[in-house]
Amino acid sequence: MTARFIATLLLVLPPILASGEPSHGFAYFGELKYPKDMLHFDYANPDAPKGGDLHLSIVGNFNNVHAYVDKGNLTPFMDTRLGSRVYDQLMRWSEDELASYYGLLAESVEVADDYGWVEYTLRDNAYWHDGEPVTVDDVLWTFKMVKTEAGHSWKARYQPFDRIERTGPRSFRIYFVEDENVEWGPPLVVLTARFTTLPQHYWEERDFTATTLEPPLGNGPYRLAEVEAGHKVVFERVEDYWGKDLNVNVGHHNFERIVYTYYFDRNVMLQAMRAGFVDFFFEEDESHFHTAYDFDAYHKGVFKRETYRMGYSYGMHESVVFNTRRDLFKDPRIREALTLAYHFDWANRVYWFNGLERNNSYFMRSGMQARGLPPAAELEILEPFRGQVPERVFTHPVELPQNESWGRNRDTLLRADALLNEAGWVVKDFQRVHEVTGEPLEIEFIVRITLHERMLVPFVDNLRRLGIDAVLRKLESNVMTNRLRNYDFDSTIRKLYTFMVPIPDRMRRTYTSRWADTPNQTNLPGIKNPVVDMLVEMVLGAKTEAEMNTAGRALDRVLLWNFYVIPEGCPLGRHPVYWDRFGHPPMGRENMNWTGFPQLWWLDAEKNARVENYLAGMRGD
Repeated sequence: MTARFIATLLLVLPPILASGEPSHGFAYFGELKYPKDMLHFDYANPDAPKGGDLHLSIVGNFNNVHAYVDKGNLTPFMDTRLGSRVYDQLMRWSEDELASYYGLLAESVEVADDYGWVEYTLRDNAYWHDGEPVTVDDVLWTFKMVKTEAGHSWKARYQPFDRIERTGPRSFRIYFVEDENVEWGPPLVVLTARFTTLPQHYWEERDFTATTLEPPLGNGPYRLAEVEAGHKVVFERVEDYWGKDLNVNVGHHNFERIVYTYYFDRNVMLQAMRAGFVDFFFEEDESHFHTAYDFDAYHKGVFKRETYRMGYSYGMHESVVFNTRRDLFKDPRIREALTLAYHFDWANRVYWFNGLERNNSYFMRSGMQARGLPPAAELEILEPFRGQVPERVFTHPVELPQNESWGRNRDTLLRADALLNEAGWVVKDFQRVHEVTGEPLEIEFIVRITLHERMLVPFVDNLRRLGIDAVLRKLESNVMTNRLRNYDFDSTIRKLYTFMVPIPDRMRRTYTSRWADTPNQTNLPGIKNPVVDMLVEMVLGAKTEAEMNTAGRALDRVLLWNFYVIPEGCPLGRHPVYWDRFGHPPMGRENMNWTGFPQLWWLDAEKNARVENYLAGMRGD
């Protein structure tokens, strides 16, 4: 980062101070809710019974269980970015606070006053599943391997870490790279909290850079017990798990086994669920939610389909992503024209039972969602960038085009045609071509799942009416993964996740220039915009929630008026569908991440018996 860049940020955001004292946790903003001697999190049920199997499903394939490589398709529960159940991270995220973390593998955390380093002390009773203790040597070795041997995404993730040094028998200190702006301390502390250590004695004789289907050695509440390549993985609860009695784990990890079965076809998976072979599914297809589960078990009350409004940000739930690395999409007029051609209102009525609302924000339903015209606080941030951002950032509210849900979106198609003509793409002999070169305007959309295919079929039809040679191609999962990793696509559909308090490395890797051309990042649109870069740093450097939200709303406006993606819609609510075997905490609480599933759910014996009786009768047992 340049000195000018740092100076600009320092004008906006004063330095943040830390206590410099060891603590049982870390709060991004304000104070921790829970004391060191808490009995358990308020949202966890300390009396939740242990036992029972949970059967889940995935449509797709897998060929890897090693998270630190950027190869293959990783099976769930092994992804250490999202919190693996096989490995413990240094701290656990509290699900009823905005952004607070409590010691898990580490018993304490200490942050330097200038945020130059973070020091952790490991718990003295933490051990791997083979009985070997978790040591500082494991931490140091893992850090070395991640920095030198892991995939690109991991090297990028931990790039702000300069070095790790041992400071005691169970303690170590993580130092940050100076040019990473140690002034922006809280995001860096959060990044360290999620660092996942591997056992040196297990991996030293294995190839750290290769995919594998060999169940690895972990230290978390579950172990990978069975792997059937491409078909099934089974996670088994560890009876002598070292951390089972920690207050941050009380009420968690209640199922004896968690079984993931892979299906190549979604309709087959749905039939398996109706037959009782799949217990739970998050239904994100509004059409399926309204039609696929209207069967006898639902009417008898032993199968649930529910809707709840989660107390968490939706982000950019679904979007059509333009790859701006392609010359065609470098022109924002092209991107805006295609946005105008997308007929959301028709699709919402016909496909989604009006179950979506148009997503007008990259940070939907969070404090960073921009609304209306920018108020004074946002203008103060945006004014220095006047002339570098679209003028509509200052003059127009953040709203996408609305159309009648019946018929074609004729008015916006005419506006799209005018923009294409302005950009030099004209219609000759019913084909859209470049007015100088005669080159046809061609776009290939790649998707993997039927849901995305359905979303794009009417859009492709609209583009063809504009004379664009649009092709929709459905790919096998491995091919899709590799093409996305190498940015080998024109356009696709992806989710751009966000959180009420953004995860620093994820936000940078999704929106900033630095990671636009590094393989296997989440900046799929290839955004290279210095204003976006600076606004991202303002968000991450905020010392209060209000400052973060103000900078986030300014960022939201700049991203939207550059038309990097076509926002689709976000659900009016989330849809868990499941056999009514379970007990669970209240869903949709403030700050609550999803439903707490599966880590906070448990098998209810009485409900389970009722479901089993129903299934036995259905099968004629």
